[in-house]
Amino acid sequence: MQIFDIKDVSKYLNCSVSSIRMLVRKKQIPFFRIGSKLNFNKEAIDRWIYNQETQNMQENNDELKAKSL
Repeated sequence: MQIFDIKDVSKYLNCSVSSIRMLVRKKQIPFFRIGSKLNFNKEAIDRWIYNQETQNMQENNDELKAKSL
């Protein structure tokens, strides 16, 4: 199991640390704490990415169906 800290996950996702903190505050990204330190399981992040992609594709398909009606 590979564990990222907040800097690692921001590099992995190619976004800012402040964006990751916002996602954590909103509980929109999988994370866990040890003390006050934020940690991220790479496998959970990969599943989260996959789910985000799937959700976005479904929303796009729904929009296309609505436009064709």
